[in-house]
Amino acid sequence: MRDHKIMYGIYLRAGLLASLIMFILAFLFVPYAEPEAYKLKREIITMVEEISAQMEKFEEPPPLERPKVAVEAESEVAEEAVETIAATEFQEELIRTMPTGPEIEIVPYYKVEVKPQPILQQKPRYPDLARRAGIEGQTVVKALVDIDGSVMDVEVLKSSGNQMLDEAALAAARQWKFSPAKQRDKFVRVYVSIPMNFRLVEGG
Repeated sequence: MRDHKIMYGIYLRAGLLASLIMFILAFLFVPYAEPEAYKLKREIITMVEEISAQMEKFEEPPPLERPKVAVEAESEVAEEAVETIAATEFQEELIRTMPTGPEIEIVPYYKVEVKPQPILQQKPRYPDLARRAGIEGQTVVKALVDIDGSVMDVEVLKSSGNQMLDEAALAAARQWKFSPAKQRDKFVRVYVSIPMNFRLVEGG
């Protein structure tokens, strides 16, 4: 009795060879059938609509009129226009912002007979930033005292070296009040110097 396990390789080769021979004989002896062309079940009609290339001519908008340049009217027309305007009794009241009359004289301080004396001395507010930074100094303010004793204008005569201290000194000087200065029994304006000191107090 043959051992089929030993003959397995021979059977496999023989089977492959036999199948190959069968495929070759089939290709040789089976007649070739030419496939028929595919026929559409329904006809598809293509309709091409001719579109005229001529575009409709749109109506162009009317051209914009250029602004007319103003032309000076003739003298006769101007006179007629003036005659047609009815007279009016309206009178505009003008509010005067500056006083009329001669300007008040500003006399140098050393020439003033009656010197201005401070009545209200406003202390400057110490800026918080300058206080925390430990900045000290003195600002000398030049103030113009009016004939009623109020301060009209201020400017820095000598800076402390710090803008915050200078601005605080100017704000305080604007609120000072003085007794009016006199020259030849007349009230005059005069410049005065106001020193503003900024000093830090220990423990304060």
